[in-house]
Formats: sequence, structure tokens, C-alpha cells
Amino acid sequence: MQLKIEKQDKETLVIEISDSQHTLPNLLRKALWNDSSVSFAAYEKSHPYIGLPRLVVKASDPKKAIMDAVKRTKDEVNLFGAEFEKALKK
Repeated sequence: MQLKIEKQDKETLVIEISDSQHTLPNLLRKALWNDSSVSFAAYEKSHPYIGLPRLVVKASDPKKAIMDAVKRTKDEVNLFGAEFEKALKK
């Protein structure tokens, strides 16, 4: 996976994500919506098959907001994995 910063200023960050479809950007978008410092979070994909997704974030500190969203998402996935393992053992 490669990331390309397409736009960056004090309150906006636009990142193109290679080797990704809808799953990762959609997951991050949802996590960003749960951050009160984020005023806008979305992703777009110009073409369903060949386009690369672009994550767009507007926040007081978009870099911090994205890193916080990644951490929350990672914690949630780890919790799901642990609970899934427990469920399999029942």
C-alpha cells in the first residue's frame, strides 16, 4: 500500500490510497466521524474498478485526527479478534 498526499494545509488533508478498494477508506471515514475535532471526513473513488480512493479530512489537526482514527480502528479490530477467538472455543 502506498499513500500519496494530494493536498495538505492547516485544516485539510487529502490522501490517495493505492492497493485499496472501499474497505479501508470507509472504515477510516467512519472512525473520523466519531472525532469532535473533525468537521468533514469522506472518501471518493473516481471509478469503481480502476480509480484509487481518496480520503478527505477537514479538522483542526487532520494528521492527528487520522492517526487517532487509525488507533481506534486498530483497537476495535483487535477486540473483535479476541472476542471471535473466545466464541470459537465455546
